[in-house]
Amino acid sequence: MHPFPPPEGRYDAIPWEDIDERRRALFEQYELWLRRRLEQLEAGGREERWQRDFASLEAYERSIEPNRERWRDFLTTWDEPRCDLQPRIEHVAETERFRLERVWLQVRPGLEMDALLLTPHTGRVGASVPDALPAVVCQHGMNGTPEEACGLDPAGDTNPYNYCGVRLAEMGFVVIAPHEVGGFGALQGGAHYVGGKAELPFYGARNFLHRHAVIQGINLMGMDLYHVSRAVDYLTTLPHVDAERIGFYGLSQGGTSALWLPAADTRIKATVCAAFFNHRLPKYLESGGDNYTAYIDTAEEDRFYWGQMNEFSDWEILSLTCPRAFMVEAGREDKAAYWPMVQEEFARAHEVYERLGVGDRLQLCLHDGGHINRAVESLAFLKRWLVDEPLTEPTRSL
Repeated sequence: MHPFPPPEGRYDAIPWEDIDERRRALFEQYELWLRRRLEQLEAGGREERWQRDFASLEAYERSIEPNRERWRDFLTTWDEPRCDLQPRIEHVAETERFRLERVWLQVRPGLEMDALLLTPHTGRVGASVPDALPAVVCQHGMNGTPEEACGLDPAGDTNPYNYCGVRLAEMGFVVIAPHEVGGFGALQGGAHYVGGKAELPFYGARNFLHRHAVIQGINLMGMDLYHVSRAVDYLTTLPHVDAERIGFYGLSQGGTSALWLPAADTRIKATVCAAFFNHRLPKYLESGGDNYTAYIDTAEEDRFYWGQMNEFSDWEILSLTCPRAFMVEAGREDKAAYWPMVQEEFARAHEVYERLGVGDRLQLCLHDGGHINRAVESLAFLKRWLVDEPLTEPTRSL
């Protein structure tokens, strides 16, 4: 029984069909209004935030510096003081070509990140004299591990990274593979469990932490990038590493890092972004059928970032890395990054490089595989720009 008597006089109930029709109409108006704003941004509404000066490479870098500062603000916590890394090193193995160690770094007070470090026994790539070595950050994808990124996990020939870290070390690069946070609870890679919450989906662990972060104004992916940049900090302390020849190779979520981190950290001189770079708005919102999966059709909350599309689609983020070397790697069978959309976005970025006379520094590698590191043309690309033709333009470091 209801605790209060019905009002004097009864009214005819409004039918549910009428109520729900108005709910539908309001929902659709919201969606239409929001989409129109996004379409206006795509059609040129972001241009007023960019004042690119193509008079010279130096003029260009000065002109995008305000955008870089806003990009760092977007990442959140980027400007927090950098504590002592207090590295701890554990010897793992010694091979014929390189030494394998696990390094523990204090990336923030009270937060320690592990990474694998592969140090070649030879000198600089292509040189016979032992010298400071070029280095590459090798970054795994969502819920992955440093072992997977290097090709040191039990997956064997099914490893989607194509033994990238090991192959780079065998070429003579120092390799560091940082550990970005993900799930746990199973022996195999791709574990997504959180303690006591085994029912969560594959991306549940990231969403779990995203919710903790977003209510205090923290971008979880930006937090990851800050930690990966601490691995770059560590590389610069090693006497056998050439701090002017540091590169980056990332797959999937590691591809997010590969696109996003060099835009903030100008110490990275050559980058390969695999299976991520895309025309961002349709990847967010437009269902791709058999061609690709849009984030709007998944439960990946942590892939939506506050205010990103006001200024930073993928090609615009990449323009913050210009004129440094960058390769986009994409597979025609990849359901995460649909290759015609990749080509479309790449063309926008390539126009920027071309206008500055450095078009050869931006390359697109389309291959017939899926969501993988192809690690063929890309390894040659890193060797070219970190060894054979190193970039010499001064760029502002952190």
